[in-house]
Amino acid sequence: MAEERPVQVDREALDRLLAKLAQHQEAIEQLLAVIGRLQRTGLLAAVEGLLEEFDEMFSAATRREFMTLMANLMMIAGALGQVRYETLFRLAMYAAQAANEKLAQPRTRPLGLMEMWRMLRSPEMAQALEVMLAALQALRAPRPASP
Repeated sequence: MAEERPVQVDREALDRLLAKLAQHQEAIEQLLAVIGRLQRTGLLAAVEGLLEEFDEMFSAATRREFMTLMANLMMIAGALGQVRYETLFRLAMYAAQAANEKLAQPRTRPLGLMEMWRMLRSPEMAQALEVMLAALQALRAPRPASP
């Protein structure tokens, strides 16, 4: 049980509070208007719900599996950051569209040996194979630093 303070101390505290309220009256009115808008839009209830669930979300976010996932995503983002921007830009802009166009036209006949041979001999396939091979070779052994 809290100890009751003398009435005089409470009056002094109340007088100081009223003085602060009067000093910052415009800011307090503005804050109340913002709170009213948040309440009308439902954002205040959303924030309240978020705060009620904060403990559970925080403990989930600090689990080892989640932290490992975040570390892996950061490594992937870092690795992608090392790839030339133009290549990733062209991939993002055009590869999905080209894939969708090919998927929209289902094949009616099997892939012939000569058709497959022409595909394998294309410069794009050669470059894709070279990139994959270089990436796989990089996994095998670290390269010595260039002088």
